[in-house]
Amino acid sequence: MLVQSKAVVDAAKKAGVKHIVHLGVFTPQFDCYDPHFAWHQMIEAYIKVSGIPYTFLHPNCFMQNFTGTYHLAKNGRVRFYAKDKKVGWIALEDVGEAAARILSEGPYKHQGRDYWFSTESLNIEEVAKVFSEVTGKTFAADALPPKQFLKDFREAVGDNIDPYYLGVAESFKQIVDGRMSYITDVRDDLPSLMGRKGMTLKEWAKLHKDELLRLA
Repeated sequence: MLVQSKAVVDAAKKAGVKHIVHLGVFTPQFDCYDPHFAWHQMIEAYIKVSGIPYTFLHPNCFMQNFTGTYHLAKNGRVRFYAKDKKVGWIALEDVGEAAARILSEGPYKHQGRDYWFSTESLNIEEVAKVFSEVTGKTFAADALPPKQFLKDFREAVGDNIDPYYLGVAESFKQIVDGRMSYITDVRDDLPSLMGRKGMTLKEWAKLHKDELLRLA
């Protein structure tokens, strides 16, 4: 990840790119040592010294993780691997719209800015309740320990796990033990960018109701 990102930044500099908008992670504290979060911090440090105007996006946990790659919602159950801890959630539709606005308006308005996206803080029991209310189907919550994540992930993809997901497993551990307690924060910069708040989980679930019904 570090080498590939460095190559992209170097190529951008050679090509005369005028603005980089980097999709990072939710790191309001400098001393973060979860691997995949720290990688994003190092990439952003390199972008800063590249001399290319930049804007950094910091989304919290994606609502799409319930229906996308991770399939945290499946067979009428909603899984999460930080026990009953609350985390902040953001809809990727909102992040995408914000990124498009920033890119179109350019560095004159957004150079050197950090934007934070964490609309609502919920634990997995509260997520399951929202999905049940929206779909009319019962979703049960599985508040699982961090060590279960890699076990379940191996069942899905085998033993050849990308190191990025080892970082995800570590983040669950640090959320539970308190080192990443800031992940519960609500911090929504969409009003200043778009003139509206980010979608709540209930609003997002209504938008993706058909997908959730298939997973019920």
